[in-house]
Amino acid sequence: MNVTFDSSAWIEYFSGSELGQIARSYVDGEHEIYTSSISLMEIKSKYQRENMPWNDRIKFIIERSSIVEIDDTLALAAADFRTSSGLHSIDAIIFATSTLTKSRLVTKDGHFKDMKNVIMLG
Repeated sequence: MNVTFDSSAWIEYFSGSELGQIARSYVDGEHEIYTSSISLMEIKSKYQRENMPWNDRIKFIIERSSIVEIDDTLALAAADFRTSSGLHSIDAIIFATSTLTKSRLVTKDGHFKDMKNVIMLG
């Protein structure tokens, strides 16, 4: 199965929490993992605010997943999701990433809980 990891899924993965163990099962499994480039910004920013090391974590994400850049196709799809679902722009970009890569979104973010092709952590 192909999956797109939301920022919250990666953060849980690195925390080693119970939810992080679920995320780890996807990383350690035979899954193709996608990550939106905007998630890299969210993750680095969170760790910087908390004075936590981020470099090795970002490097791991880049090595373990396919980074999906924001191009015109993705941006326009995200606009549609933002309009139809009321998602914030960043969340709409991440959801569009999962849709365009034909993958399921792995997330802890409650904004996605009623959407199709979403795997909620917790």
